[in-house]
Amino acid sequence: MPETSTTLAAVSTAASVGLALYVLKLRADIAASANGTKTVKTVSKTTVRNANGGKLWTAEELIAERRSIFPPDYDGNKQVPREVLNKMLAAANWAPTHGKTEPWRFVVFEAPEKRLEVGQLMADWYKTHVPADKFLESKYKKMIFNCTASSHVIAICMKRQKSGKIPEWEEMCAVACAVQNMHLMATAHNVAAYWSSGPPITLAQEMKDHLKLEEADKCLGLFYVGVPKEDTKTPKVARKPIENKVTWVSA
Repeated sequence: MPETSTTLAAVSTAASVGLALYVLKLRADIAASANGTKTVKTVSKTTVRNANGGKLWTAEELIAERRSIFPPDYDGNKQVPREVLNKMLAAANWAPTHGKTEPWRFVVFEAPEKRLEVGQLMADWYKTHVPADKFLESKYKKMIFNCTASSHVIAICMKRQKSGKIPEWEEMCAVACAVQNMHLMATAHNVAAYWSSGPPITLAQEMKDHLKLEEADKCLGLFYVGVPKEDTKTPKVARKPIENKVTWVSA
């Protein structure tokens, strides 16, 4: 596996590092909402009311309820309110950051024609760089569809510090934590979302130029956002027991 792909895979799993900090900040962010979302403090845990007036979630439940919901399940006739997008981005801004570099950068494509431009850019790059015998028309069309079916497409970027003092992999992990925060806030507001890392297309110079990134900066993928269709069901998933993944050193 190429080094870049390995790094991106590690970054995707690293996002869980920011959960503790996010939960501490979540109450303040949600309490500031003007659209019916509120928090309720109990003796032992915090609960968060779903933005659509649904059930109360504990912080643990909110984390466990987060899912990747894909563009085919988005209602293309509805837009995620700008207010909700701003809350998602504000949550991202509270990710942990070594050296307080705050390396996360986001480019939000809102206008339909601008979302189409991004989808067409990726599709054309794919068609140009993939051997003819491996080219899939369905994949080509999917790249365009994902962008046009979404309410918003957010380019996830890492701003590399000129000093280079903080290792790049730490900066990438910080961005991943920011994305996890953003995704959790989306879940709290009943917004469907999906992070596609998409290398090598997102790492291509054409994408970097489109996003106006500097040479050392990176695009770590696209975050597709939409209003879920009324009949969209939350995917049922499971995790292997955490006990299988933890080693205790107690003595």
